[in-house]
Amino acid sequence: MMLPNRTISQMRHYVEGCYAVVVIMVLTQGPVLKIWRTAELYTSVPITPTHQMTYLLIQIPALLVLANRVSLPQKLNKPTSVLSLFLFWLLLSTFWTHLSRYTVIDATTLAITAFVGVYFAKSFSNREMIIITCIAMHIGILISYLGIKRNWSESIDPNGNWMGIYFNRNSLAPVVMVGMLTLLILALEVVRNQSGSYRFASIALIADLLILDSHIFVKTGSLTSLLAAVWFVAIWCIWTFVRNQKLLKRISSRNLQKFVYPIWLAASIFVCWIGFSFAQPMMKLFGKNDFFSGRGAIWHFNWTGFLERPLIGWGWMAAWSTPEFLKRDLWWTVVGAQWSHNGYLEILLGGGVVAGLLFVLYVTWSGYMKVEQVCELKYGQWSFSMAAFVLVSATQESFFVGNHFLWALLIACLTNNPTSDRHHLPTNAQPNI
Repeated sequence: MMLPNRTISQMRHYVEGCYAVVVIMVLTQGPVLKIWRTAELYTSVPITPTHQMTYLLIQIPALLVLANRVSLPQKLNKPTSVLSLFLFWLLLSTFWTHLSRYTVIDATTLAITAFVGVYFAKSFSNREMIIITCIAMHIGILISYLGIKRNWSESIDPNGNWMGIYFNRNSLAPVVMVGMLTLLILALEVVRNQSGSYRFASIALIADLLILDSHIFVKTGSLTSLLAAVWFVAIWCIWTFVRNQKLLKRISSRNLQKFVYPIWLAASIFVCWIGFSFAQPMMKLFGKNDFFSGRGAIWHFNWTGFLERPLIGWGWMAAWSTPEFLKRDLWWTVVGAQWSHNGYLEILLGGGVVAGLLFVLYVTWSGYMKVEQVCELKYGQWSFSMAAFVLVSATQESFFVGNHFLWALLIACLTNNPTSDRHHLPTNAQPNI
């Protein structure tokens, strides 16, 4: 007996969703690093190519599906063309560094993961991406918790901070926080659903996971994702209000792009500037001396390096392995540092002002093109909220890198969903969260 085409299509989509869970879970990097850790400890052969090949093999199917699913004109729409130019410039930047044969791999993986993000946007609705991301995060979280409780090696750092399978508390913290935020969104949906068959069981499961996530996040001792989470919630609330105003026809589509988005963007930049300007005094009120965990010296060293090659940079991911960069004044203040601990400084250092301008143009233009979908698609707030989470988190760590789930999620959130997305709000919808 032949299955209906609709049933076959739904089964394929379900399988594709499971594949997406695996991709995002792998791109949290912890599972890959843990799998190959034994080989890394007991062999003299460099294991990094094995890591890279693992990430590549997992992402290739997504690129093949994307190539088959999206026509060439759609691939080169306005914001995506800027993204492509940004990625091409960083790849080109590897030719003026003596480490080009190494950094070209970093530039290539950056492009691959970016287009995996485009694949997510073109393949799944916002609600589906929230569920997929939630599941992927909690696979890593639960494995980490199991490892910590079973006292796996390197699951807890010498200071007692929990790391799980991520080898760094600042790598575990974003995974846990994204898991918590997606759970909160799903909790809102379950609470609003008055007739769900498994409503009580779902609420109990979500509550248990939230308690576990909160406990693990506190135990990491990391502040990397805390400010980003506050910003996520704030953006969600702001755009929920804007969505409701548009739904009530108090804001037109034209005014949404012409006035609301530019004002919101300018206000967001101003609030971020104020927040970071007064971060140190605020943290002293809570008995902490340094909100930025000693990164100030690294950022200063990075900035002075950028000023030496401001136009084209040192080559993508090349500076911190370049003797000329490391032998400059104050080199002793950054001994042991291997990256900038700031995604924006990494972009400026790697590709100069050209790369910085292309990145800013891509982010702002993508938001401008996406704003109407944010107000019309179900859970449209996810796009700007998650993008804001990544952008704020990148002020503390170099999350704009290849093979990293936050980079893929940023691109996914800034890429337009298909116009045929079946999750549009009905015309007679009521104000909603």
